[in-house]
Order: sequence, then structure tokens, then C-alpha cells
Amino acid sequence: MKILHLSKMDTGGGAADGFVRVHQALLAQGAESVAYVLKHKRRDVPAMVDSRRLLGPFRHLAWGFGRIFAKLRRFGVKPVGVYDFDAEANFPAAPIVRDARARAPKWDLVLVHWSGGFVRPETVREIAEALGARVALWQVDMAHATGGCHYPSPECTRYSVGCGRCPLISSCDDHDISASQASKRRMAWEAVGAMVLAPSSWSADNARRSQVLRGLKLHTFPIPLDLAVLNTGLDQTDQRVRLGLPVDRRIVLVRALSPSIPYKSFGLFQAALARLDEQGVRLHVLAIGEKGHIIGRLRNITYTDLGPVKGDAALAEVYRASDFFVSCSIQDAGPMMIGEAMACGRPSIAYPIGIAPDLVEQGRNGTLVEPVGDVVALAAAIRTYAEMPEDELAARQRAAADSAGRIFSAGYFAEQVQAALRR
Repeated sequence: MKILHLSKMDTGGGAADGFVRVHQALLAQGAESVAYVLKHKRRDVPAMVDSRRLLGPFRHLAWGFGRIFAKLRRFGVKPVGVYDFDAEANFPAAPIVRDARARAPKWDLVLVHWSGGFVRPETVREIAEALGARVALWQVDMAHATGGCHYPSPECTRYSVGCGRCPLISSCDDHDISASQASKRRMAWEAVGAMVLAPSSWSADNARRSQVLRGLKLHTFPIPLDLAVLNTGLDQTDQRVRLGLPVDRRIVLVRALSPSIPYKSFGLFQAALARLDEQGVRLHVLAIGEKGHIIGRLRNITYTDLGPVKGDAALAEVYRASDFFVSCSIQDAGPMMIGEAMACGRPSIAYPIGIAPDLVEQGRNGTLVEPVGDVVALAAAIRTYAEMPEDELAARQRAAADSAGRIFSAGYFAEQVQAALRR
């Protein structure tokens, strides 16, 4: 297989990490996989091309001025959350086509990841047609399914009718920029016969509801993980000593983020912790991500704020130092941390959104908490794991590792891509 990837960045969040894992998994399976990115920071990953270096001086200047002009045209429009304005995605097709043709005259697939601010759908079509390739959209968040936003506000379903009146840009116009972008995206993907690859049933359901993606061929399989790295590490006690963690308490791992990010909803975890502390539950919280979001003045619950942890090997260390993982997201394509936790033999507690319902077998390798957003139910699930007998916890940890080994391998992912290309 010859696969060309398009992604705005190769680091800086879950979508970028997932893109790199997909690229590396395909390389590991012998595919000719080449990734073109706009913001290139990962120098340790092979076949990763800084697209800006493909531009000559004049083309680079024209590209830069085009982006500035596009930003000036929407000056004063301050969207809530992550929002793509297609006019800023003005990178030309020709340099990418020229570089790709120098590697191979014909390609099988152009796989579009998080491309906002990099390439327009029309540009993707031009690249694919020049290389004789099919187009697939990696539907992680909602970026491909809407007219601009990566996650709509919880009450908004406008993406099902082609957007317009977008609340994230405070619009009351049926024909606003979200509607025009949705229409152009739909026509471009239909014209090229694009297909959608979704890493979870949640992502697939959103694609089916989306007017932009509705009717395109759809395939569902998860982001691959580096199981060889995630399955290795020190003994749990040794790992805790190395990280300065208590060896006599249950440890819950959580990704800390600002509570102001509504769909990640870290405030729900904070509220659950406060409730557990009032109940006298003894527990240690191991937080990675953003520092300073674990509430203080707890009497029975202790915590360690590690801050950012990067790389699968480092992540494996913190997973293995913990006993279980909690995701408090109420709207998410993943999170990938559920799969990572399971690969490290750690059961997960999560609301039934994103990839969680695909992976968690209730009471076997984790717990799904309902209703979504309920603090009392979340606290009760955490308490169950904090006080669970050792043999029962060990059984759930083994089940988590077994589940991950079946569906997160690079081989399984490559097989699914090949099968999608044959259909």
C-alpha cells in the first residue's frame, strides 16, 4: 500500500498523536506511508515531510500573504473552541504532488487527518486525482462532519442539516460561513468519492448524522497503539518508588485539563473527588497533563501533579504505577487514553461516549458510568475501584490487557485499511 497523509501538525494534542500512531503503524507493516504536515516538530518519525520546505521563495511569500489576508477578512469573529476557516487553508497542491510523484508515480490512498488551516477539500481532491489515489477522511473529532467546528456546543445539532446559525460564532444567519463551508465540503467529498474511517462508533454515528459525510462509505476501527512499548515496564511498586508515589494506597490516573473546556469536563472529576473526600475514601490521584487543576484542602485524598508526560514509554510508566484510569469527558472521539490504559492492563471508568462503549465491557475490564455527566455515579464508580478486593482488581486488569491486545495492533489496523480499499 502507498498511503499519503495530510495533517496540519504532528504534535500538540490527541489528534496529532493519533495521526502519528497511524503513520507509524502502517510503516511497521511494510506500507509506503509518507506524511505531509504544516507544523513539523517530530524529528524522530521517518517519512514525515515539512510541507513548507517544498515551497519556493515566491510561493512561500504568496502562501503567507494569503493566510494573513484570510485572517483579516474574518477579523472580529472570535469562535468558541477550535474552529476552521477554510480560507486560511490555502496551501497549494502542486508542491505536495511534485514531491509525492518523485517517490512513486501512483498512490493508493490520500488519508486526511486534522487538516484545518492546511489544505482545503478542493486541494485534497487535486492531490488525489493527480496521484490516482482514493481519499479517506480520518473522522476523529467532528472537524470533517461540520462546517467549521471540531466539537459543536452540546445542544447544537445543526451539522445534521448542513450547519448555519452557528452558535460558536454567534450567528443567526442560515447561510453563514459554517453553512457555506459545509456545502463546499460535501460537494468536494462526494465528487472525489471519499470514504470515512472512524476510530469509534461515536465518530461513526456522527458521520452518519452529518450532512457533509452522510452517504459516504464508512468503516470503523480504532487507532493502533505501540503495544510492545505499552506492555513493558517496571514492577508497579518499583515504578511508584521511582515516581515518588505512595505504595500503600490505590492510585487513580486522570488527565488534568482546565475545567473551562466543556467537553473534557474536568470539573466533574473535581466534584467527584470532593464528594469522595467527604465520605472518607482513601485514595491517591495521579494527574498528568495541565498542572494546578487538582483541588486542594482534601483530608483523605492525596495527589501527585506530574504535569505533561510525552511518549509511549513515559506514559506506560504512569499507567503501570496506577491501579485504574478515569475519563470524565462528556463529548470526545476517544479519548485515546482509555485504549492506552487498557494496553497497560489498567481498567477504565468513563461515561458511555467516544470509544468507551466500544472497549469497556461492563464489570470486566472497566465501568461505564450513566447518565453522562452525573457526578454522584462517577464518584460511586471511583469508590468501587478504590475499595475493590485485590483479586477482583487484578482480574479486571488482566481483562483490560487481553482486550487491548486483540484490537490495537498495527497488523489489525493495516488489515482494516486494506479491506476498506478493496470495497
